[in-house]
Amino acid sequence: MATPVESPQRPPRPLHEATLWGACALGVLLLAWWVATAIPGLVPPRVLPSPPDVVARFGSLLAEPFSGATLVGHAAVSLQRWGLGVFGALALGLPLGIALAWLPPLRAVVTPVFELLRYIPPFAWVPIAVLWFGASTVTQALIVFIAAFPACIINTQLAVAQVDTILVRAARMLGTRSMTTLGRVVLPVAAPTVFTGVRIAFGNGWMALVGAELVVGKQGLGFLISQGQINDSAATILVGMISIGVLGVLIDAALQRLQRLALPWQPPPARPLE
Repeated sequence: MATPVESPQRPPRPLHEATLWGACALGVLLLAWWVATAIPGLVPPRVLPSPPDVVARFGSLLAEPFSGATLVGHAAVSLQRWGLGVFGALALGLPLGIALAWLPPLRAVVTPVFELLRYIPPFAWVPIAVLWFGASTVTQALIVFIAAFPACIINTQLAVAQVDTILVRAARMLGTRSMTTLGRVVLPVAAPTVFTGVRIAFGNGWMALVGAELVVGKQGLGFLISQGQINDSAATILVGMISIGVLGVLIDAALQRLQRLALPWQPPPARPLE
């Protein structure tokens, strides 16, 4: 009987090739945008300004204050509010998620309240947050916290709960104390899933911040977009939107880099076979 021959597998694409394909996709999008705005009468400039107009507006917002600050100033304010909210969510959500997975009595008490509150959308908290703190940085950081907090708890609890019980029993058979088992065995295994929750929390918080700034902001990228609408400036709106997207990508890339440094034993994600 003939031995079956294994089909050869293509080697994974190198990183620079994937980057090239991504750059090509962005180039096609920019080209389509340029063509759509260059054909007279196809898309009015008031609806969609051309790429050169957006670049020019980007330069002017970097150099001249608009609604109280330059583009860098608005971005810095947004990042400050976002940082306060997400790091507060991490400081409370990660320990609570670990405790809920490790301590069943605590889980029985906290879970019903948490499940009730987490289904309330972050923006539903805006009116009462304004009543409590006014249209302040605290209000917008609180909305970020509310958006980021559930992802921290849920993913951390899931990560700790899914650690193989054989590892936990083996550690305890060797006489390891409960907290030592948690710190030396459970958390290193759970760390990749915890980082995934942190990435989701960061993204949720960033998007919630922009929504809050659209409603109650006096500075920030969301406020910049709302002022662009008031001033009938589509170029200003697009500059704000592009800035939000670029900063979000940079935040996520920095977190992925931190994950690779903190978890050197974790293999890189496998690329799908073709």
